Amino acid sequence: MRAERDIALCAVADATIKSKVMNAMIQKRIPYAEEWHKVPLLRRKKYEGAKEVCIIVTHHDQADQAKSQIQAMDEVVSSRVYFDLKGLT
Repeated sequence: MRAERDIALCAVADATIKSKVMNAMIQKRIPYAEEWHKVPLLRRKKYEGAKEVCIIVTHHDQADQAKSQIQAMDEVVSSRVYFDLKGLT
């Protein structure tokens, strides 16, 4: 459940990628939570065909730091993290 000042940061469709992102956030002491959302049928192609995705939620004051941390990760990881959440939240 989101607190008033929390925002949806990104979506991840793969459990391995989600674990890597979460570990990176833990190492930098960035607060986070996860929510699972169903992906509408017409949007599944964008999310690797996944029926559900993990939405990573963080405090709005930490959002820029969290996004920078994710984008600085290995290209294999960062390319599978989706910051455009249109149609999910």
